[in-house]
Amino acid sequence: MMMKLRILAWLPLCLTVIVAGAYGVVHSLNGEDAAVVAGNDDTAEPEPETQAQPEAPKQKDADYVAFEGGLRAYPQKRVVEMDAWLLGSQTRPLEYLLVSPGGNTHESLFATSASGLHLKRALEIIGLAEGKEKRSGRGYLDKPVGDRVKLSVRFNHAKTGKETTVAVEEWLWDHQNNAHPDRVGFIFTGSFEQFRGELNRSLFEADMKGNLIGMWRDSACVLDNDRDDGYVPDIYSPYPEADGIPQTIRGVTPQVTLLFERWPAEEKKD
Repeated sequence: MMMKLRILAWLPLCLTVIVAGAYGVVHSLNGEDAAVVAGNDDTAEPEPETQAQPEAPKQKDADYVAFEGGLRAYPQKRVVEMDAWLLGSQTRPLEYLLVSPGGNTHESLFATSASGLHLKRALEIIGLAEGKEKRSGRGYLDKPVGDRVKLSVRFNHAKTGKETTVAVEEWLWDHQNNAHPDRVGFIFTGSFEQFRGELNRSLFEADMKGNLIGMWRDSACVLDNDRDDGYVPDIYSPYPEADGIPQTIRGVTPQVTLLFERWPAEEKKD
């Protein structure tokens, strides 16, 4: 009798387990998830979607040859672009137009992180030739020789905010003639390059000194000044009143892009 009473006492619990199991089987067959975490059904966060990262363009597919320091040569367009900084707080006379790390920034209008040797290679890529006849020293009298290069600066206009391109001479002032320098560009002299076998590389004078474009003639530069008064020191300076020229604000140096092109044969030199 006691055995029958015990069996009857366990019978409801067994029936509950059997029914719950059958319910789970049915819902599994219907593709429903029976596992629910109590109290988390309304706060569970969805799994984040994985987005594929875009692939960087490959150099072989680009229309330019890229160098370190923000230097790009476009063979088809025949133009070289260089990322640079305008040394806008500069007020003293300019002996250089462009310098690289280690150069005379206190006497220059622009600075770049690109190397002089790479600038030379980029100019060669767009078909320009350095001067075969080399000068020596600084302030030399005989004019430099080599292909003539048109130099422009692209920037965001300080007043309109629009991208603007002007001849670099508009940002310079010639105190001897009380005017902008003659718009004649600069000469691709090429500096001096010497291959050193023990180093398995070339030594490039423009990079050893850090000065790339001369205003007061310097044979070590990649580009030099062949204007009639180019041998005279301390006559060129920045022109702070140039239209829309970016300003240095709280020590932040404005970024610009320098453009190098072959001097157009049909363009008359001013």
